[in-house]
Amino acid sequence: MRPQGRRAPALAGGGGAGAPERSEGLGKNVANSSPRQTPAERRADRYRLRRVLWEVSGLPGQRKCGRVSYTGAGGPTLRITGGDHGRVAGYAGLSSCGVMSCPCCASKVGARRAEEIETVVERVHAEGGSAALITLTARHHSGLKLKDTVDAVTYAWGRVTSGGAYAKEVERYGITGWVCVLETTHSEAAGYHPHRHALVLFDSPMSQEILENLAGEWFERWRRGLLRRGCPEAQANGTTTHRRCSDLCRSAYEPIADKGGLDVRRVDGPGVLGAYLSKIQHEMAGSAHKRGRGESRTPFQILADFARWGNADDWDLFAEYETAMHRRRTMTWAEGTRERYGVEVVTDEEIVEEDMGGEDTLALPIETWKAIRNRSEDLLAAAERDGVTGATVYLSERGLSWSWAEPSKPFPRPPGARVAPGSRAVLVTGDTR
Repeated sequence: MRPQGRRAPALAGGGGAGAPERSEGLGKNVANSSPRQTPAERRADRYRLRRVLWEVSGLPGQRKCGRVSYTGAGGPTLRITGGDHGRVAGYAGLSSCGVMSCPCCASKVGARRAEEIETVVERVHAEGGSAALITLTARHHSGLKLKDTVDAVTYAWGRVTSGGAYAKEVERYGITGWVCVLETTHSEAAGYHPHRHALVLFDSPMSQEILENLAGEWFERWRRGLLRRGCPEAQANGTTTHRRCSDLCRSAYEPIADKGGLDVRRVDGPGVLGAYLSKIQHEMAGSAHKRGRGESRTPFQILADFARWGNADDWDLFAEYETAMHRRRTMTWAEGTRERYGVEVVTDEEIVEEDMGGEDTLALPIETWKAIRNRSEDLLAAAERDGVTGATVYLSERGLSWSWAEPSKPFPRPPGARVAPGSRAVLVTGDTR
């Protein structure tokens, strides 16, 4: 179901009909959340956004993610890991989409990638090497399509990190690898703005002057790549630009060497690295709370605003992001970097499918799952707060059936619950208050 006109249909959990129409101020923070949210609160927000995508996403897998079981016949299993002072609960047996426009899958992937990068940088410094963060961006405007702009910056980054010039730089500067994140923000005035943040690794300490020399060489190839990608005639003729190009054609993806278009920072302490890891966990990982600079929003903030206000203009923006980023990677590694520093190579899809570990506790029949899946985070919160007893009480108070997961465990029966002889399913619950 796709929003019609400029007003989206009413969505479960808020927004839609009755919400005030927004015709301006797209960059305003209308989905403010406390930056000091608990992990459970952040998870609840991700689940809420994913439920919106169940209804309106154009990707079939995303509409099933976290909603449909593997078989489609039964419900999921509640799984709990950790003790009284650090329980984590989750569901096993549900479909996952693994796409980066999904707030839940992207969050899981982003958290894992941040851990990998932290490990690599620690090992770089342990070997006496160093790291630097180089940001490359381009001027953009609201008339550009996101897919075309992402194609342009992807092509330009390929020009930076290939060819004879790059091979000589690897030797001259002692480059041992890099990891690059594609960050995307949107503003009403300038449209979508994808840009590249590269964490570059070296086999020895680098001065700021040397780093700026390297970045300058990279920026020149970045510039040529963008200009070629922004000129249809140049692409057809195999040249950098065409002499008859108009100023608009030449500047479609014009690089910016000032005002943040090229930024170089040494990673010699926790500050810069921490900011970079935070960027991975928020821009890539699906946070609805990390705001872009000034009037800009990240894609998941656009989705959060849509969930709250039901404005179809916001949905059009997110749908463009969903389509443009489908089957794309938001993070790429230089070949051999992870192997060089002893980090296991796993795909985004493998991360999403990884078993969270822990103990299967309760099996939920399909009827129970259908009853709670629009607030499924509440059962997880009860399990994390009071263990399996809290989970069984939560279900029993609502008259919902469940059974012990196999292999069964001698957990205490919740107060007021009756179990049919020979069965582990709760049939009737009493007043537990």
